[in-house]
Amino acid sequence: MPFGECANHHTYNLNKYGDTCPFCGALNIKLTDRGRTPEELKVLYELPKNQYTCGWLICIKGINKGRSYPIRPGKNLIGSGDRMDIQILGDRKVDFYYHAALIFDPKNQIALLLPGESRGLIYLESDALFVPTKLENYAEIGIGKSIFKYVPFCGDKHSWSEAPVQPKLEPS
Repeated sequence: MPFGECANHHTYNLNKYGDTCPFCGALNIKLTDRGRTPEELKVLYELPKNQYTCGWLICIKGINKGRSYPIRPGKNLIGSGDRMDIQILGDRKVDFYYHAALIFDPKNQIALLLPGESRGLIYLESDALFVPTKLENYAEIGIGKSIFKYVPFCGDKHSWSEAPVQPKLEPS
């Protein structure tokens, strides 16, 4: 099976996805840029705001140890199926469809973890999670037989919004 690489250096199956990266929507890097105007290049390569990275899930234990999964604004469905935003492969205890969801709220700059519609449980700091819960920075999340760390990018120090992030002041 032939593999392609997009401009964002994601590797994917060319037979299945063609010239468009399934992770970020960028075109195959092998396509030529010669003769294209800056406006055409912008259309080809610029990410839409709903694809901006707001943080990551990083596997620290399990078959995917060391692998990172970008978190986008809005609801990120987690499972092993092809239609999941965060697709965890190789861990047979991760359900195919909607094992969990991680929501990043760009307006309030917070992340929430929600249980999914599957039979499998998720764990936050070793406790089973049954209701939507705000994620603290570097929280430990158990899904299937894997353990992940939530690593934020957006929050107090960075935001993708046009307005600068105002630091939270501690009362004196």
